[in-house]
Amino acid sequence: MKRVILPCVLAVLAARSIPAQGGTKEEIQRLQSDVLALQNQMRLLDKNVTEGMNSLKTLASQLTDQVGKSNQILSQMSSTLEKQASGAKSTNESLLQEVRNLGAKIDDAGTRISALAQQISEMKTQAKEITPRRFQSPGGDSGPLAMSSDTIFYQAYNDLVQGNLDLAIQGFTSFVTNFPTSEKADDAQYYIGEAYYNDNKLPQAVAAFTKVVNDFPKGDKVASALYKRALAELAMKEKDNAIEDFKVVVQKFSSSPEAALAKSQLDGLGVDLSKPSKVGSARRKP
Repeated sequence: MKRVILPCVLAVLAARSIPAQGGTKEEIQRLQSDVLALQNQMRLLDKNVTEGMNSLKTLASQLTDQVGKSNQILSQMSSTLEKQASGAKSTNESLLQEVRNLGAKIDDAGTRISALAQQISEMKTQAKEITPRRFQSPGGDSGPLAMSSDTIFYQAYNDLVQGNLDLAIQGFTSFVTNFPTSEKADDAQYYIGEAYYNDNKLPQAVAAFTKVVNDFPKGDKVASALYKRALAELAMKEKDNAIEDFKVVVQKFSSSPEAALAKSQLDGLGVDLSKPSKVGSARRKP
């Protein structure tokens, strides 16, 4: 597969100092969410490429770099737009169109990433005969059908990408249960929440994201889990809980990509960040 890069993305955003009005901010917020989702997919896809797939691994790395650069520039652009006074209407319309064009390019990147995941899955299918799933215990079942921890994780991730949500939940749950000390255990727990969220099972999603926060407080998925839990809470009309989660992301994880998204959500809800959060207030149990 040839390189898939977003060469036009950075050029479009070079004029980030141009002011914009209401419609642009919502577009940027949606684009930032898309970019964050793409980052999560690319992080795992890059790990999923095995020996013998060097060309695919190189492509995944290139896509990761491009998406990261796009996310950084989008964040800078969002910050600049908030500080600028309103400009000429024609200029704003032109910028809004450019942002929409950028959105189309990012959507195209997402489609290509999904195609890459499908290719990897097909290559694995061709390389070996499909056997019934049998999860490996922590003791290390040496049977020929036993699945290693990496196999369980990446097969569950492929199920998530391809929309096989029940299978994804089953696989990630088995991974967390059997390999709770693995460095990918917090990722697996987070993706359980993602699967429930995508299946519109919001209470289960909230519970799964809460386990990420409580069981893996030092992991790198806490900010993502808090942000996605807040989105689920908003969908469940639990506005106060959502606001508290967004505030925690902004205040405790200010350098994370989710912080800019959380701040945009708080601005949209009319929340004043200068007011202190309800630290230590009672929350749901996992």
